Amino acid sequence: MRAAVVGVVAAALLSFGVATVSAQSGATQMAGQHEMAGEVTKVDAKKGWVHVKTSEGTMIVHFPPADLQDLRKGDTVMVRLALKDNGPAPKK
Repeated sequence: MRAAVVGVVAAALLSFGVATVSAQSGATQMAGQHEMAGEVTKVDAKKGWVHVKTSEGTMIVHFPPADLQDLRKGDTVMVRLALKDNGPAPKK
């Protein structure tokens, strides 16, 4: 099983193979952490988009394209989600 770490609201980066990227830095606090297994149903490695079918539905997530070169349709991945409060939205 390949492992993928998926960031929501600027939280984390992809991790599979032997490269692992931490979703937390020293002072950064994450909330609402959740993980689930899923199957890759579509990969656009040139643009960085991955569709992952889970028991909760299909998620469409983006990663740096270079990190997706070995990911294939049908691969099983573990998706970890976390929320990070970045404060109020900037005023326009």
